This record gives sequence, structure tokens and C-alpha cells, in this order.
Amino acid sequence: MNSGKRGSRRIKTHFDFDFRVPDSTNTAVFTNSRTKDISTSGMQFISPFPLAIGSSVEIKLHLSRATQPLNIIGKVAYISQWEMEQYSIGVAFTQLEPEAQEALKKQIESIDIYPLLEQMVKEQASDLHLTANHPPTLRVDRELKNWGNKSLSPDEAKRLIYSVMTPQQISSFEKIKESNFAYSISDLGRWRVNVHFQQGNVESAFRLIKPPDKSIAELGLPHVVEELARCNDGLVVVSGPAGVGKSTTIAAMIELINKEFRKIIITLEDPIEFVHQSKKSLIKQREIGIDTHSFKHGLKHVLRQDPNVIFIGEVRDLETMVTALTAAETGHLVFTTLHTSDAPQTVNRILGIFPHDQRQGAALQLSSCLKGVICQKLLPRRDNQGLVPVTEVLIGTPAVKGTIRQMKIEQLASLIQTGAQDQMQSMDNSIFNFYERKLISYETAANWIKEGVVMNALIEKRRQEQLNFQRMAEKVR
Repeated sequence: MNSGKRGSRRIKTHFDFDFRVPDSTNTAVFTNSRTKDISTSGMQFISPFPLAIGSSVEIKLHLSRATQPLNIIGKVAYISQWEMEQYSIGVAFTQLEPEAQEALKKQIESIDIYPLLEQMVKEQASDLHLTANHPPTLRVDRELKNWGNKSLSPDEAKRLIYSVMTPQQISSFEKIKESNFAYSISDLGRWRVNVHFQQGNVESAFRLIKPPDKSIAELGLPHVVEELARCNDGLVVVSGPAGVGKSTTIAAMIELINKEFRKIIITLEDPIEFVHQSKKSLIKQREIGIDTHSFKHGLKHVLRQDPNVIFIGEVRDLETMVTALTAAETGHLVFTTLHTSDAPQTVNRILGIFPHDQRQGAALQLSSCLKGVICQKLLPRRDNQGLVPVTEVLIGTPAVKGTIRQMKIEQLASLIQTGAQDQMQSMDNSIFNFYERKLISYETAANWIKEGVVMNALIEKRRQEQLNFQRMAEKVR
């Protein structure tokens, strides 16, 4: 049998089947089981009793796409002890009618996620959505694009998604209805995966995690981000909506430290996205749910592990925030992320975690340890060759610290506007600078700039460009 590379790739999925070892009287009883994985050339399953290597096995395989079971003859290729007096059996198919082989091949191809993930990488898509009764959908440069015209049945969507999950992840997901984890394929890529229910169907979103192979400068981030990464202690917050590259920025900052300093770097992530290799620094990456129970629990113990740098993937509760601020005050450099759209909102979000009667004390603590806030957005490039990061930067200058200490958060925007000498910049000024550098279009800049003074500067810049173009055209005539 030669069913090709796709057909011979083993897919983790459960199909019901009946099997027996034929005897001379043809009276052996069939036993019911389920596949662990399957290809067009063989399958693996759990048996309640051992089977001899080389023995023949008669199989009646029930596929979701077939009305009748497929009749297959196989040979036991290996056996190993499983749990609770069960055995893991590997069977190589030796007899399979052409029609049955074609049916099996089509079934396997319909639940093989590898081609979809391969297409993601090829098209540089950021996301893949698997939705019941809809074709697989890619997000390429913010735009949605269907992969083919064939909709996934609820069963196909579920099998595609479950093929990348462990039995423990599936069991947990079916109890709590949500699951987040990272998934890797050697020589292809790594993904952050969210699995959820929608109208009773299992669905998912895959986010492609690009390796941390670009420096802060190569990502197009301002130089001050490098300076924040080189701080010895304090709190650095990277904020922005989902999907704007917060994790990428943090990964680039960690890589800078890793290349330049001998430090202990400990991360708490849910899930681990970028996998770092220790260079000058020693990096320990701990995943929530696998290496520790929660951010709160993990952070409490991280402080006993001699860290210089701590990355907290997300601050979800008061105790974690208190511990993070204390760590930043006591000689540790702490990175974290928040889903906020600008620097003043980020500061308000941090203080808002605290009960009202504790906010003044929290403001004092935050003012003493805040090094900087980097807020990000991704905008489409003028040449349609991807996206560029625009940033708002707040630096913990004495004026900023004093403003936070006095809880006059509404004044931070003004300090950012006038803080260019301290390498601060507003989001609007960052967008305007990207327009001046011809990296984004006028339409994109005008759509995102909010502040009137910067918008007027943009309009004037555009008017001057049009006048210059007209003058050049007249000279050509």
C-alpha cells in the first residue's frame, strides 16, 4: 500500500472499531475498542488483553464518513504495557480493499491539521480559525481568508482540534469548556491555541508564534525599549489589545538580556509561547497548569528561586499585583502585560486592582518602582507587506512618579506629550512619525490619530506633499 505522505501520517483520533484474532473455526468473538491514532497503513489502540506480535487481526472500523464499517486485515507490529492491565497495540494493515482504502484516506485527510498549519506558515497568517459549518479561516495581514470552499462538519472540526490535544487536555476542556495551550511541530512552527465551545460545537483559534529571532530594533520598536530591558530592577508593562505583539516585544527584551547579561530569568506563562535558549543568562520558563498551579502561586515561589528578571504573563488578581510590585521594589526587574490601550489607562488599571482604601498606598508603591509603560498597536504597512508597531511610551521620570504618587493620572497624557527629551512619545506622535517615514499611508494615519494638534500637523504635511508633487509635475511639463 502506498497512500502517500499525507495518508501515511498518523492522526491522533478516536474511531470505534471491533477486532478479533481469527481462529481455525472462525468463531472468535469480536471485542470493541477505539483507535488512539490511525493512518492508511496502520493504527494504534488499547486492548484489554495482550496480542502476540505477528498475529493476524480482523478489524471492522467505523468511520464517521462511512455508512458501513471498513473490513481490514492487519498484523500486530508491536505491543507495550498500558495502564490498569491494558495493552497498547500497534497494527500494520495488510489487506484493505481499494474502495475501503480510498474511504479511509479521505477520512484521514479531512481531519489532518498539518496541511492547514503548513498553509498558515506559507502565507504568514497570524491566526487560523476552525469553526463548525464553515471553511477553515486564515487571518493574513488583518484580513480574513477562507482556506478552500468546503465547510467543516462539527465532527471534523472536533477531530482536527482534538488531534493536537493530550488526553488530559481533552478531559479538562470537556469539564471547564475552555482550554489554552501551546502546540509545536518540529521544523514547522509553534502555536498558541485556544479551544472553546460555540453553540455546542468544539471550535478553536490558533495563533502562530514566530520565533524570537528579531531584535528590538528589527521589530521597529523605539530605542528606549532596549534601555528599559537593561534596567536592573523595577516594573515594565507592555500593554495593548490582543494580537498586537505584546509577547513578541517581551520576548525580544528577554533575548537582549539573555545575550548581554549573566542573570537568572524566570517566566510564568499561560501557555509558554516563545521558547528561549539560555545564552549568557539562565532562563527558566514555567507554564501555568503544568509547572505551577497559577500565576499567584507561581510568583510567590519564584521569589525564592534567586531571580534577577521575572516575566509574569498576566496579572489577574490583587495578590499577584502586590507581589509583582514588591518584587520590582526589592531589586528584581519585572515584566508583565495588560490589555489596555494607552499609558494612563494602564496606570489606572494597575491601581484599580486594589480596593479603594488601598489605592493611595498602591500609588506610592507603583511610583517608586515603575520604569516604563509601552503601549502597542499594529498598523498595515503602506506597501502592504505586513504590519508595523506604533507605540506610546511612558517613562518613570521624577515628574511621572510624582503625578502617580498624587494620583493625578489624568495629567500623564500631558507629560507624555512634553516628554520627548526623556524618550517618551504619544501614540499619535508615533503614528505621525511612521507616516513621515513613509511606512504607513495617509489614510491609515488619519484613521488612527485622535489628538487635534497632531491631526492638524498630519493634514499640513499632506498638503505640503501634494504641493511639492504639483510643482514637480509642472517642471516636467
